[in-house]
Amino acid sequence: MKKIFLVGLAILFSTQIANAQNNSNFEIYGNVRFAHIGSDTNADGLGGDNYTMRLRPGVHYNISENQRFSVRLAYLLSKELEPLKATIVADGSGRLAWGSVTFDEFYYRFIDEKNELRIGRFQKSLNTLTNAKRSHSRYQSNSNNVHWTDGIFYKRYLDYENNWYGEGIIEYHPQDHPTFQYDQSGLDFSQNDHNFTFYAGAESREVVNNVIQRGFGLMYIPGIYVKGNDLADYMAFTSRITLDFPQGEALRGGSIRVAGEFGQNLNTSFENGTSMVTSVGINNFADQHEIMIEFAKTDDEWFLPRNIYRAGADEMEIRYRFFFSEKWAFDARYRIRDFRADGRTTVYSTFIRATYAFN
Repeated sequence: MKKIFLVGLAILFSTQIANAQNNSNFEIYGNVRFAHIGSDTNADGLGGDNYTMRLRPGVHYNISENQRFSVRLAYLLSKELEPLKATIVADGSGRLAWGSVTFDEFYYRFIDEKNELRIGRFQKSLNTLTNAKRSHSRYQSNSNNVHWTDGIFYKRYLDYENNWYGEGIIEYHPQDHPTFQYDQSGLDFSQNDHNFTFYAGAESREVVNNVIQRGFGLMYIPGIYVKGNDLADYMAFTSRITLDFPQGEALRGGSIRVAGEFGQNLNTSFENGTSMVTSVGINNFADQHEIMIEFAKTDDEWFLPRNIYRAGADEMEIRYRFFFSEKWAFDARYRIRDFRADGRTTVYSTFIRATYAFN
């Protein structure tokens, strides 16, 4: 009962802030999310009484037409009602610890017709256009993980018609506190006081013959990759493509959507460092429903990102989303994760979530 009261109070507080907005220079944004997250060796995947809440209220301040400063807090709470603790860094796994509150966004942004620049702490994923909006290379902050990027993001359109754009990310990680959930069984952030990761890539969202997204990029992390007794550079190529087949009246405005990702660790053998993800399903049926099934194959030497795909595992996940309104959304997921190594038990996971957006 106490937890329900706190959750209700958080929603009321956030909504009242949004309703009180009266200055055109300020924009309130953010969301609150409730979830049941289960993981078990039993096929039902319920995994016990695991409930979480994630609250993220924020505000944009529009300095001018081209400049903005944004601040957003993140608060993560489980059913244990952990004591509130303020922090700046992530815990050792690259995420916000339970019961903690921090800034998951605190950045300056400049944008014009050709360029976008962000400096500070922000969220930046490289998502495929599926109903999960995630990627095997960069994916930030789902319901039970809050992490972020401390650094610089730059985007620039590369041609006259703005069909292709390039983007780059420089990300800083203090020792033992990476701000992203890399798989630290293979990437060691403990040896250097200061660590940096780099990403550069290009993407197009131009619609050509039912292709609505295509992109590629290179992730580079110097002196962090564990190879025997040495630390080498980690270099990963990643690519993505999404196809959409409009069905008109048959799906009441929806479509059949197919997406794929291919990635390769360039500092190991091909058969040990590949990641492949395929998703297919019905997108935006009647403007309310999305359902997709995803298959992922991740080799032992692919370490991006740990919280979504595990190295040395084959996975299948079914995802359904229902939009009650512009502010309320519900989604449910069921995943089977089959580890290839002998002696590691197959894991079944269930995610049931509701999200309220107050922007």
